[in-house]
Amino acid sequence: MASYASYKKVKTESIPDRELTREDLAPGAGHNYGVQWIYNDRGFTCDACNNNGDCCEQANGRCCLWTMPDGASTVTFEIWSGGGAGAGGTCANCCMYTISGQGGNYAIKTIESTPGCTYTVCAGGSWPCEKSHTCTAGMGCRSYVNGHNLSNFCVTGGCSGWNCNADAWGVYDRSWGCANCNICGGFGADMTIMGDTGMRFGNGYHHCRRRGNWTGAAPIIGKRSFNSASETWCVCGCYNNWPAGGGQSGENSYYDNAHKCCAGGTMGGSGVVRITFM
Repeated sequence: MASYASYKKVKTESIPDRELTREDLAPGAGHNYGVQWIYNDRGFTCDACNNNGDCCEQANGRCCLWTMPDGASTVTFEIWSGGGAGAGGTCANCCMYTISGQGGNYAIKTIESTPGCTYTVCAGGSWPCEKSHTCTAGMGCRSYVNGHNLSNFCVTGGCSGWNCNADAWGVYDRSWGCANCNICGGFGADMTIMGDTGMRFGNGYHHCRRRGNWTGAAPIIGKRSFNSASETWCVCGCYNNWPAGGGQSGENSYYDNAHKCCAGGTMGGSGVVRITFM
């Protein structure tokens, strides 16, 4: 049988538009709405340099324990993993074929929760190496959230860049550009979006000169960066592509003893987490 309490509800149409404002509510009344970001502070403050001078620890992620606040009943977690690192050459006078790192992957999940429930939140880092000289660098680190009403909610890190010391004409196998290294990029989410892969543009009038590459970008918040070797002959990765962007790979655009250079790659940008609760 219906009771009076089941009918005792305030309906939207019973309140004139703009009649009730936040100033009319006592502290704690109504829904508690807020947004919180979790990320490595060094990635944010040092995004434009690559371990230059005292600018260190950009590759670090950040983990914390987050508690559902009073007055909230729904929470949305958005997670971006760390971007893949750029690669570097191992030959001092080789014309290189280079692709930069992939941007971090993204996932979103909305759940019902209860005030006081705790969640382990981790924004993934990236491969902790600057000026790397390896043909294949490291992937970014995964980001994830564990806790009440969540099951295996995570995203894998962005794939690394690639640098092959080749002959004068380079290597033209583009199969490395497959999204997310052909592995599953996210789990337990309402929706997952993969980060962009790194890419390169074609040669100029000489088969080694005027070479360059773009890094991959993370979905929604990410950005690309560009690395080019033309008249400069040789450039290392020099930019920390935060948040969650792919790392730059090195470029050596010539092959002779007068322009010897072993161009190094750099780390990807560390990941971030956004928490929206109400």
